[in-house]
Amino acid sequence: MNENLKKRIVGLLVFLLIALVIGPMIFTGEGQKELKFSKIDSQDNIKFKFIDKTKNIKEEVTNSINKLEIKEEQAFIKDANEIENVDNDGKVNWVIRIGTFEREENALKQLSDLKDIKHKSFILKIKKAEKHMYAVNVGPFFTAKEAKENFLDIIKNKKYSESYIIQKKLITN
Repeated sequence: MNENLKKRIVGLLVFLLIALVIGPMIFTGEGQKELKFSKIDSQDNIKFKFIDKTKNIKEEVTNSINKLEIKEEQAFIKDANEIENVDNDGKVNWVIRIGTFEREENALKQLSDLKDIKHKSFILKIKKAEKHMYAVNVGPFFTAKEAKENFLDIIKNKKYSESYIIQKKLITN
């Protein structure tokens, strides 16, 4: 083997040996003690940044809901002229009840017919005399004028002549 090659290999081995011995001494891992261990006496002492805040907000909302008492007053109106022109502050609305059905299929068919003649309608599942019924409604309407116009338009069709208006009023204490 060439003398220069031997010297290079020996030099490389010495360099690697020094690097393996001195390297760990240079990189001791400063700051590691701070990250490794922290003493926690009890899990109750752990504070998370946002979870505790959301628990407090949830408790506040629950308490405020419990204090707020909302009642709903309903009036059934058969004649459009009986609708009062109330100054609506968002607490009064009207729906037109087209029909109430025992079978959901019948209610869905009625709903389809109403959508065909461009009325926004929905089905409300109600419990009446221990039976589940499906009420087909048009609305809701937030002005008396709008409720009257739609009601008069709907009852022109003999199919919907038995329809009536339900006025709902929210009462808060």
